[in-house]
Amino acid sequence: MKKNIILSTISIILFSFIFNSNTFANEEYMRAMREELRRNIADLKVDKLQKPYFIEYTLTLHRSYSVKATLGSLTESDSSYSAKITVSIRVGDYKFDNSNFFDFGMSFFGSGDDEELFKNRAVPYELDYKTLRRELWLATDAAYKQVAESFSKKESALKNRIVRDTTQDFMKINSDKSTDTYALAPFACSQVEPIIKKISAVFADYPEVNVSSCGFEYIPQKIYYVNSEGAEYIKNDVFTGIEYVASTQSSDGLPVSDFYTFYSKLTNQLPSQDSLVQAAKNLAENIKLMKNASRLDESYSGPVIFEGQAAAESFAQLFAPNLITQRQQMTENGMSETERNMAFQSKIGGRVLPEFLSVSDKPSLENYNRTILIGNYFIDDDGLKPSDVTLVENGFLKSLLSERIPTKRVHYDNGHKRGGAAMFSNILLNSDETHKLSAKDIREKMMKLCKDRELPYGIVVKRVINQNVLFTSLLKILANNFSFFNMENKLLLTQAFKVFPDGHEEPIVGLIANGMNAQSFKDILFVSNSNYALNLLASSVISPYITGGLHYIASSVICPDILFEDLEIKSIEDNFPKPPILARP
Repeated sequence: MKKNIILSTISIILFSFIFNSNTFANEEYMRAMREELRRNIADLKVDKLQKPYFIEYTLTLHRSYSVKATLGSLTESDSSYSAKITVSIRVGDYKFDNSNFFDFGMSFFGSGDDEELFKNRAVPYELDYKTLRRELWLATDAAYKQVAESFSKKESALKNRIVRDTTQDFMKINSDKSTDTYALAPFACSQVEPIIKKISAVFADYPEVNVSSCGFEYIPQKIYYVNSEGAEYIKNDVFTGIEYVASTQSSDGLPVSDFYTFYSKLTNQLPSQDSLVQAAKNLAENIKLMKNASRLDESYSGPVIFEGQAAAESFAQLFAPNLITQRQQMTENGMSETERNMAFQSKIGGRVLPEFLSVSDKPSLENYNRTILIGNYFIDDDGLKPSDVTLVENGFLKSLLSERIPTKRVHYDNGHKRGGAAMFSNILLNSDETHKLSAKDIREKMMKLCKDRELPYGIVVKRVINQNVLFTSLLKILANNFSFFNMENKLLLTQAFKVFPDGHEEPIVGLIANGMNAQSFKDILFVSNSNYALNLLASSVISPYITGGLHYIASSVICPDILFEDLEIKSIEDNFPKPPILARP
């Protein structure tokens, strides 16, 4: 016991030293980064190879706390420290350099083992000036050798080609020095273990639930950045999250799953224990309800309402990713066709939504009503202060979210580089007043459309699966037994209802919104007069295998309920594992 107390005390001291104000450590790290960068930008050169014209260093001090429990028992309680550096080098010049080139031979799927030497390179957590300079020296050497080779391959690939796209490879920006840090309260996993155990124990009272898990995560980071243009920053990046997942099977083996998430920045922003327990009960009750729900006998094609979480999640998955600038990668054989979400790259000035809808991205927005928005930030990855951007105005695309890599239509940086590439932050979907309806009126509109088309019912979707929850939590408890979860371009619906003319509802399960994509949002007829604020971990738009960045990025979507004129909803057709032979003990 005495040993544990000593270790806990040391952990708290180290946490305070790293994450709270420590002018000496901050200056030592920044001085090491500045001086090694200055040496490399001046002297790094090999005969017959291009000299670097741009270098940037990022040091990330990472602390992770994780607590998980099932049915009232802890399955994990762990904390860890790590420190990583990432070195980015460009050779050539701003007009033509080694970037925007997809080298299959050097890095399969854009990520090779050699990149571990300079992208997210693990370094000692207890750093000092000399150790950091040594690690930066080794990482810079490895990075330079790879990018110089890549530049040569790119030059060679273009010698016998006529290049129509002459957009420069990189943009100059005004360098700045900034800070966004704040004190963080010391934390230990023991503070949340009793709460997580109590929440997970709720599912023990529901025999209808086959498997479940409850998890907590707290990840404070401190990030140091310098580049050869003179930009510098020190900032905190803090994330706190709670996730529950639960699943069962219907009599024909169909998995019936649902989840609950709450994300914030600081641990003191979490809901009360009573609220978290009630959320677990609501989730279990929904599993119980949907377990015995019916399935669609045939595909439904007609008006559909997406409410609350379903509206915001579908907008985040299907529409918002197209609002990011993407540069098509060149390869030795031509242009790469691996990119996705490029529907809007050439549509600036064109209509992408009904003319009564507008979309904006506001990273400066810290909260909406009583929801603290996790998409809020003040310094992007390049050290820029982000701009609030009007993306769609009265249905027409006005701009895209960008960083320093220009495209044919976007030659400006609006400060939206996060997690390694441009990404949305706080997305807001707004409507004019004439197309806003109350919850009652929007359902009446749907039922009138159903009557006109001689449909016996309409469909209301209340919940849609989140990709991060699906791949990092739900599939783990399901042991990857359900192949349909991996289908691309299919929106999986976890809670939906048939709505009949007399107003009564019947739950339906095992559904996908077939063929739904960004173009589907042009068929919105009306929206609700109230908005739902959703915090989520959104999938990165630009592949992290190319950027070396994050797979999922903290984002927020503020969205009303949506009435679509026509969507196809169909049952999942798959062979499912048989359900357990005996009832749960």
